[in-house]
Amino acid sequence: MMKKREDGGIGMKASTAVAIASEAPDTVAAGRQLAEAGGNAVDIAVGAALAATVSEALMCSLGGSAFIQVKLPQQQPELIDGADAMPHIPEAALHSGQKAWQEACIPYGDGISINVGHASVAVPGMLRALELAWQRHGSLPWAEVLAPAVALARSGTTASQTLDMWLGMAGRAVFHQQRESRETFFPDGSTPLRQGDFYKPPHLDQSLELIAREGADALYCGDLGAAFSKEILGNNGYVTRQDLAAYRAEVRQPLLLQSHGYHLALNPPPSIGGAMAGSMVNLYDDLWRQDMSEAERILLVARIQRTMFDLRHREGSAQWNDERAAHILEADWLRRFFHKTFSPNTMHMSVATGDGAVVAITMSNGYGSGISIPGTGIPTNNSLGEPELNPAGYFRIPAGGRLVSNMSPTVVWQDNGMALAMGSPGASRITTTILQGWIRLGFEGMSFEDMVRAPRLHVERINDEFVVQHEPGLDVSLAARHFRLRAFDQPDMYFGALNVAGSDADGRLHALADTRRHGAQFVSEQA
Repeated sequence: MMKKREDGGIGMKASTAVAIASEAPDTVAAGRQLAEAGGNAVDIAVGAALAATVSEALMCSLGGSAFIQVKLPQQQPELIDGADAMPHIPEAALHSGQKAWQEACIPYGDGISINVGHASVAVPGMLRALELAWQRHGSLPWAEVLAPAVALARSGTTASQTLDMWLGMAGRAVFHQQRESRETFFPDGSTPLRQGDFYKPPHLDQSLELIAREGADALYCGDLGAAFSKEILGNNGYVTRQDLAAYRAEVRQPLLLQSHGYHLALNPPPSIGGAMAGSMVNLYDDLWRQDMSEAERILLVARIQRTMFDLRHREGSAQWNDERAAHILEADWLRRFFHKTFSPNTMHMSVATGDGAVVAITMSNGYGSGISIPGTGIPTNNSLGEPELNPAGYFRIPAGGRLVSNMSPTVVWQDNGMALAMGSPGASRITTTILQGWIRLGFEGMSFEDMVRAPRLHVERINDEFVVQHEPGLDVSLAARHFRLRAFDQPDMYFGALNVAGSDADGRLHALADTRRHGAQFVSEQA
């Protein structure tokens, strides 16, 4: 049940100095409105995240998942887990449900195959997580936090570059099958939304208004939840009203690392993303040498990514818990495994405020199921049908269990007061983007701008061969001796979008949004 705050909304509050980085201007504008209303870092981040369900459609949704990393001044960070969860699936329904499961092949990267439709929809966690973050740390009234999102949903926005690209690749295969989805994303019935087109998701303003009045219970226990389960169950899917009512966001202790004089907090189990990113950071910390050439550093990054690919496939079917995460983060074991080896849609936003608080939120709707809930404007996830989120096989975890996630919102800080929130969308590229951003900042001393703009690589197994996919500007001469190369002509959204916001040791705020996925940023005027 939504907690009614008694300490917000009384009198006029001074505006908050803030830095925000995300993927769409309207997302950042929502956060800026809340900063001008005197909201704190969590108010700003939560309100902007809710606005992103409009401005960054299909990248995130009330029908998807979220992880929220919060670091307040003089406090240890905490992670709020809003991962998608497994619904209860009766044995008989499991077999009949295959009628609602369709395979879709999408030309993303080197091509991906996913499962979509009603049977691919998991229990969503995003809204519960956002509400819990506000309950624990927010200062403005809940309805005020939602006000920018409600207004944006009511007035409409313009289709983003990312939405244009995704509908161009997956639109007909995924989002053209169901009537509600088709009417939303193919306004004339046959042509998908293009960048700059007017976009107003039908009914989403009414759904957000209901959530502003009733809190997350509107989706998990109320009318929105009834519509959700009616659509999914009525078409051989699995999510029931009981599944929704039982869902709880969880507060977890982040994985904490020290690297090159910095503290890092990463997403803990049952997410796999934080442990994988942390393992790569630890390996680089252990194997990096000051005198390495650029070609040697690029080869090391590629080999570390190759090691993590093998490690993930080795560990994928095991129960993912704190003990296993601690094991793979252990430096000596990692080093031995390294030498033995070598003998989906997401969005991220980062917020920092002048008091030193930082918040990192990564949200996802998966690749999208292609199913929108009638009368609500809510698209749904396809987490049950994503191969990389189900490494042990489909429907193998118990009801209520969290699905694996690559997402890893990250905060970095030093004892001198410097604090940074960062993260990225991009499925399997999330962890490799975080690694490379951290190397640019922590090891190479780059500015926020340079760390975001720097070229990236990603190692993937394609047709039983490991391939280094890379942007222009990297010295891959040594990597070419060990891997097949695939060069991109320019920086590409395939390599994620590293959005960062933070304050330096002098308290100056900075924000940098990654233009690989459009990108928008705002920093308050500072003396």
